[in-house]
Amino acid sequence: MRILLAVSATFAVACTTHIAPYRAKQRTFDPGDYAAAPAPRGGSLYSGGAGLFEDDVASRVGDILVIRIDERDAATREGSTKLDKKDKASYGLPAAIGLLAALQRKYPDLDPSELFASGSEVSFAGNGATQRKGELTATLPVRVRRELGNGDLFVEGTKVVMIGNEEQHIYVSGIVRRRDIDPDNTVPSSRVADAEIEYTGRGDVSDQQRRAWGSRLVAKLWPF
Repeated sequence: MRILLAVSATFAVACTTHIAPYRAKQRTFDPGDYAAAPAPRGGSLYSGGAGLFEDDVASRVGDILVIRIDERDAATREGSTKLDKKDKASYGLPAAIGLLAALQRKYPDLDPSELFASGSEVSFAGNGATQRKGELTATLPVRVRRELGNGDLFVEGTKVVMIGNEEQHIYVSGIVRRRDIDPDNTVPSSRVADAEIEYTGRGDVSDQQRRAWGSRLVAKLWPF
């Protein structure tokens, strides 16, 4: 009996599996365009992208450049409007008209000076305020996709971070001047021209923060 229990325990350990079938991800990567690697010239032993006394930073198609994303956006606007307008006009009836005496006998409280009177009053007050604030801080390595005619570099890159069932995407593209690249091969996002910076996510958390499609449809179609 003891031998049978020991053998059964051994088989039970050997048959341990994952909670769910797991398949390792295999990524198909497209390297894209790359510039030819520099070669030594003129008898030099140095073959770096820059000179011996220059910083080796991104300068050719395919090189990697690090973008320091530090974006802060804040805007406030307030407006106030107030309008007041009052008009009053009175037209009296001359006493020479015989009808006036007859009207006064029938209506003792009648005031001849205000027999014909008009008045209007218009008032409007409006207040409005807009406040907007956003902040994004990240570090993203990008690749040089194209070298422009004036020597500037068009860069583009993306990063995907998966944590549990939540997936985050960061995308950056734009034009970088060589002179703005720091010696450590980084450049702040404030120095990137025609920049496009996107930070999006999808997953359980994003789904809970988004309105259901039925509510969005009703909000678009509701006329009032």
